[in-house]
Amino acid sequence: MTAGGGLSEGFQGEGGTAAGRYVRAGLELLGLRTDEAELAVIEAADGLYRPLVEALTEAELDGIEPEPGEDLSRPPRRLEER
Repeated sequence: MTAGGGLSEGFQGEGGTAAGRYVRAGLELLGLRTDEAELAVIEAADGLYRPLVEALTEAELDGIEPEPGEDLSRPPRRLEER
């Protein structure tokens, strides 16, 4: 990415996908230009991770109790492993 004005090309052409327009607009606000290869990597990562993030967002996690005495330097523990 380089600094500069104007929209970056890529993300399936001029119109592109909604994600592509979002990325290009954000990069433009930051004054960054990208080439097609950089945008292709961003698009591939979005295609890979977006379904997983959406599934996590939609998951019903309200009833799950937090880990007791959480310690982020260790793996998760069960209640009986205190």
